[in-house]
Amino acid sequence: MRESVFLGLRMLRGRAGTGRYVRGAVAGIALGLVPLVVVLEVSTGMIEGITARLLEIGSAHLRASLPSDASAADLAAAAEAVRALPDVIAATPERQGTVLLAAGTRSAGITLRCVEPGAFARDAGLHRYLSVTAGSLDLAGPRTILLSVALARTLGVGTGDELLSVAGFPSAALPRVTRFTVGGVYETGYQELDKAVAYAGLDAAASALPRGARTLLGIKVADPFGALAAIADRVADALGSDASVASWRDLERTRLAAFETTRWLLVLIMGLVAMVAAANVSSTVLMLVLERRQEIAILLGIGARPSVLTRSFLFAGLVAAVAGTALGTAVGLAVAVNINGVIAGLDRIAGLAGAAWEILRAPFVPAASRIEGFTLFQSAYYLSKIPVRIRALEVATAAAGTLLVAGLAAWVPATRAGRLPPLEVLRRS
Repeated sequence: MRESVFLGLRMLRGRAGTGRYVRGAVAGIALGLVPLVVVLEVSTGMIEGITARLLEIGSAHLRASLPSDASAADLAAAAEAVRALPDVIAATPERQGTVLLAAGTRSAGITLRCVEPGAFARDAGLHRYLSVTAGSLDLAGPRTILLSVALARTLGVGTGDELLSVAGFPSAALPRVTRFTVGGVYETGYQELDKAVAYAGLDAAASALPRGARTLLGIKVADPFGALAAIADRVADALGSDASVASWRDLERTRLAAFETTRWLLVLIMGLVAMVAAANVSSTVLMLVLERRQEIAILLGIGARPSVLTRSFLFAGLVAAVAGTALGTAVGLAVAVNINGVIAGLDRIAGLAGAAWEILRAPFVPAASRIEGFTLFQSAYYLSKIPVRIRALEVATAAAGTLLVAGLAAWVPATRAGRLPPLEVLRRS
């Protein structure tokens, strides 16, 4: 083994002509591994961030559906009964329905969620992901409504402005019209939740929501990723036969399955790119063998064992693979950790390029067909800021897989080096 390592190192630092093959293999593996590491870490962080917001703001950990005609006293009693159960940390009564919000000439169809005034203060998870940008989250005032940044922008309103809520139209003969005042503007970082939801006090449900609006109990537990079936059974027993209880896994199954499918498709594509790059080590080792055929023949002729030469070329290929894997992993992690800054920089470059293109084509196209505000990353469909958490096991698996493919690819040309007929090679050289 010592002779193999010695010969392998000489090949790596030998002729200037062979150096470019090794450098090319290192660069190819690194460039193939960078997108795989970035996709693994960024997609995982993205899905975890979206899932956390769905759990804490959207569906809650468990959701109990109650009869729509349940009174305020019934709701309060149900919430108290559920809060007394083990592993339950919060239970928030809620009525919700679809309404039309209108401000001046602008309007938007949204889901109006009517909750208790103290819900935001009691629910730590809701408070963690729902941040105030203007006003406050106080729903104690009469006819106070809270809008997201995206919805406030759509309606063109801010704190202190008034708007109308229209419910029951067109199914009802006389729609319910309620005047609200914007008491606060918030954001969650996930516009799928922001753009179509507004909050009002529970007392406003009777006049603002359509008849038959959904009556719910949002339940938070100590471990939302644990065994929820047993807790759901206890909640159902506490609420009686008129209630139905579902976990967040059931409520968000389709959406999360779509996210996971997209993630694994991206990982598969990037993994194939990394494997193709790693397989190129075989061409590097093959070129090393072809460039050093005469030296191989001399070594075999003076008694060197074929296994020593095979291991030496295999060692050279593995060194290139290790260097490329280390470089690609380091660069990939650096890009993943700073992905928000990288996206912002790319958006600026794309915006400048788009502005320059519009200036160049302005004399030849009408103003109506010009494109403004070009961006590469549409945060309306994802998170406005991507949370990144490095998972060592995922990175190690990607690196190990790359090394395995590179080692297998280097094995075939390395074995050819030990099988070269020395007399035939010397005769032709």
